[in-house]
Amino acid sequence: MKQKIIFILIGAFITVSAALLYLEYSEKAKIENPKNEILLRKIGHDVLISSNDKTSKILPIKTISKNEFQIRFENKFAFVPDSLINIVQNSISKSTFPKEYTVSVQKCSNEAIVYGFHIVSDPSKNVITCKGRKMPLDCYVITLKFIPKTDVPHISIIFITAQFLGLSLFFLIRSRLTKKKKEPTIDDDEASISIGNYSFYFKKHHLQFGKEHVSLTPKESKLLHILSSSPNEIIDRNTLQKEIWENEGVIVTRSLDMFISKLRKKLDKDSSITIVNIHGVGYKLEIKD
Repeated sequence: MKQKIIFILIGAFITVSAALLYLEYSEKAKIENPKNEILLRKIGHDVLISSNDKTSKILPIKTISKNEFQIRFENKFAFVPDSLINIVQNSISKSTFPKEYTVSVQKCSNEAIVYGFHIVSDPSKNVITCKGRKMPLDCYVITLKFIPKTDVPHISIIFITAQFLGLSLFFLIRSRLTKKKKEPTIDDDEASISIGNYSFYFKKHHLQFGKEHVSLTPKESKLLHILSSSPNEIIDRNTLQKEIWENEGVIVTRSLDMFISKLRKKLDKDSSITIVNIHGVGYKLEIKD
């Protein structure tokens, strides 16, 4: 069931992420359309024609940002705001630019804004002023700043949803991995050996104390198996060393003491179990009734 939920979350996360990428790409593509620069130059051309200038050049379009552009001119010109508004609106309506934008006309000398207007999708909310007043001959720059059409609240909802799905997926997978780590699988076919309150699974190198699981190394497991086979009896030190390290050729005396020390720590939850060192002889797994 949880595996099915993970697949559903992965699918939903990919879908939402793809939707976000598509929205971002589509808006970017609308503005970066190669025809749009030609259209901006045409706006400049029509403005000059409306001021009876048929010879001046339109300088290269300057990109201020991904949504903002400047139309610059070779020579000074005069213009009537009414003509500028009509020229820009007619041109933008035929383009892939967003249909909400701000136009400002600045002086080249001090960049002071001498005229501007704001167009939105609802014509009743357009901000247009100073119609019918001819602007004098001067050096001007026309700046167009576009407002992407994408509904910002919708993007926010999609983005938050993507984050939620991503976090849900992360915590679900982490919980499954943690559960697997904390609850190792025990072979049902293997009978456990009771050592006090511990259950010992020799083949799995595993101890269980109540709900708690303790892992053993193969050597620890073999050593405990030998000791538990003869509880409360002394096992000769040489016998233990031979049984555990017989295939390695070299026997390090201190290795046995080190493994005994590790086993004591792993069995310390049950006070009835003690691994006793019989000095000069060996070890005994002592289990009290």
